[in-house]
Amino acid sequence: MRAWPARRGMAVNGESIYQVLEREIILGHLKPRERLLEAQLCRRLGVSRTLLREVFRRLEGAGLVTLHPNRGVVVRDFTPQEAEDVYYLRTALERAAVPLIIQRLTPADLKALREIEREFEQACRKADMADMIFTNLAFHRRLDEISGNPFLCQSLQISHLQTQQIRYVAWLNTGRMQESIRGHREILGALTHRDVQRLERAVLKHLEGGRGDYQRIFPVGADGETARRGKGSRPPRRRAARRKEGNHA
Repeated sequence: MRAWPARRGMAVNGESIYQVLEREIILGHLKPRERLLEAQLCRRLGVSRTLLREVFRRLEGAGLVTLHPNRGVVVRDFTPQEAEDVYYLRTALERAAVPLIIQRLTPADLKALREIEREFEQACRKADMADMIFTNLAFHRRLDEISGNPFLCQSLQISHLQTQQIRYVAWLNTGRMQESIRGHREILGALTHRDVQRLERAVLKHLEGGRGDYQRIFPVGADGETARRGKGSRPPRRRAARRKEGNHA
C-alpha cells in the first residue's frame, strides 16, 4: 500500500500520519482485529516510532484502535453489544443536536449541505467508495456544526468515525447507497421546513439503517471478504478509491 505522506511537497507530521491511518481504517484497508506493526508502518510511512506512537494514542482516543500490552496496537473490533452501545450514544447525541440545528440554521448552511449532498450522490453514481464515505462524513459534520456547540460536535465527530468503521463495507451494497441518499434528502426536507420533529425522525431513521451492518459483515472470525461477494453487491472502484484517498490525505 502506498505511503501517501511520502508524496513530494507533503509534510510528514503527526497530523498527516493520523489522517492517513484514519482513512485506511475508515476505508477498510486496515480491518477490524488487524495488528498495526510499528516497524512495518514506520518504514512505509517514513516516520519515527515516537511519532507513530503519538498517532496511535490519538487513534485510540478516537475509538479506532485499541492498545494491548502484549499484542500491541489492533484496529478496533466491536462486539454486538459494543456496536449497539455506539449507536445508542450517537442516537442520544443526534437528538440533543436537532433543536439547536433548527434554531441556528441559516440559508448559507442549507446551501452548503445541498452542495455536499450533490457531491455525495455523484460519488454514489460512480461507485467511488472513498468519495462516498468522505462526502457522507462531510454532510454529517457540516450538519452538526450548525448546532453551534463545539463540545457536542466533537463528541459527534468521534461517534461518526466509529459508526463509519462499523458499517464501511455496507457501502458496497447499492441498496444501502440508495437508502443513504433518501435519508439525506429527508434531512434536507426537514431543514427546509424548519421542522424539529420531522428532522429528528429523519436523522434517527437514517441512523437506524446502519445498525446490524457490522456483525453481518464481520462475524467473529471472518475477514469481510464474503460481504464483497454478497448478493446485491459489486466491487468498488479500488483505483478511484486509492486516488481519492491520496487527495484527502
